[in-house]
Amino acid sequence: MEGRVIYLDPAESPAGACDRLEWARAARVILVFPESLRWDELAFAQVQRAAERVGVLAAVVHPSHEQRAIANEVGLPAFENVESAKALPWRQPDHVSPLQRQAPPRRFAPNSLHRFFPPPIGRARVLARAALAGIALVAVGALLLAWLPSARITLNASSQLVHVIVPVTLDIRAAQVDFDSSVVPAQRIDVIVEEQMSTEATGRKDVPRFKATGKVVFFNLLTIPYVVPTNTVVRTTATNVPIRFLVTQAVEVPPAGRAEAPIEALEPGTQGNVGAGLINRVEGVAALAVTVSNPEPTQGGGNVTVRSVTEADMNRLRAALRRRLLERAEAAMREQPEVINSGLIILPETLFIADVQDETFDRFLTEQADQLTLNMRLQVAGLAVDPRDLNAIARRALERKVPQGFMLLDVIAVDAAVAEEGTGALTQLFVDAQGLAGANIDANEVRRLVRGLTLAEAQVTLLRRFSLTRSPQIEVQPSWFVRLTNRLPWIVTRIEARVLREVQ
Repeated sequence: MEGRVIYLDPAESPAGACDRLEWARAARVILVFPESLRWDELAFAQVQRAAERVGVLAAVVHPSHEQRAIANEVGLPAFENVESAKALPWRQPDHVSPLQRQAPPRRFAPNSLHRFFPPPIGRARVLARAALAGIALVAVGALLLAWLPSARITLNASSQLVHVIVPVTLDIRAAQVDFDSSVVPAQRIDVIVEEQMSTEATGRKDVPRFKATGKVVFFNLLTIPYVVPTNTVVRTTATNVPIRFLVTQAVEVPPAGRAEAPIEALEPGTQGNVGAGLINRVEGVAALAVTVSNPEPTQGGGNVTVRSVTEADMNRLRAALRRRLLERAEAAMREQPEVINSGLIILPETLFIADVQDETFDRFLTEQADQLTLNMRLQVAGLAVDPRDLNAIARRALERKVPQGFMLLDVIAVDAAVAEEGTGALTQLFVDAQGLAGANIDANEVRRLVRGLTLAEAQVTLLRRFSLTRSPQIEVQPSWFVRLTNRLPWIVTRIEARVLREVQ
């Protein structure tokens, strides 16, 4: 097999170089490294072992003298360029036989070296000495801390509420949040709910209740007496609809004479109140023997006002029962295993009625009734989302609204309202988010800025650098240090910075 030259990529890994050695199928392989590719000793050793495993002589070409030295240390011949690698011989590691002892080892008499080693110290004494040393160090440290000056700085950082409304698309086909297009994955949940509800009928209508009564006079057309029997029907002819009356008591009419008889309307209601002389027709066989007339108006016919079902009653009951069923559906959705196990929340704004499976009223429109009852069964669908997805969308939008020099501290409220009701596949949602943004204050930066400054200089520096609601409060201990130097400590670890945030 002939030799091969392999040029490695700038991001080549040792494992990739080993694979190239195995695929080269050559007796000698030159690995050419780019200037930017740097390996440690372990990486070169891995290549050396791989070369020995596949039976290949490998050499390294690297522009860096340091990298060539590392390759030589692990047994890989290293050259500055490819021409040198091809022209110069490849030095192989020497196999040196181990040294052989020429004389037997020296023997010492028992305890002959005792004078060179002092007697060992007991473990208890070592522990006691270590404990005393530790106590001494702690005491010295406590004294130093007690005498070293310290400072405490309280900063009242300004904070403000940040508000943003983000249009979000809930997509049941999405697998993850898309921040660029504001798409949040959602899961459609369907449940079936059924219930019955009643309401009072609010309509009013007049129902005939009282029958009109009066008297009529029969005139006998015959030459013999004629008895008008009970329940003989007499009626009007001048009205559009004949009003009929019954004779409530039989009466005998003398030949060519007349007789009065009491009457009562067949139907209750005010229509039975007719004027004088309007009852002028006898029905049945009696009409061949007598004629009739009412000398006085009939009276007493009347209506009674009762409750009845109106269209408003039906609409009101339908809307109330739908609201009740939607509330029950929302509660049932929260109990679904896929919602509980995945930590999802149901968005009430996304609930919609997918199918009305039953809607039955027990009364008809305008029917007399004191109460109206509706039975309804609905298939309700809604969307469940991961609240962390909505918070992530809200946080990303709020971060873009944070003023310069401030940082978003927390998302304090996330609300949602349906912008466009969908069918469970795509739903447009407005996410109303509020966050708390506070001045970006780094305690370490505060310490570095004020160390060694006077109290007045420190206050001016902090007011210029950070957004504060009031002047910083600076306390320095011990008091003699302030009277002596009027400065803050130089050691930053002795300065404590506390940040208080107030909402503007």
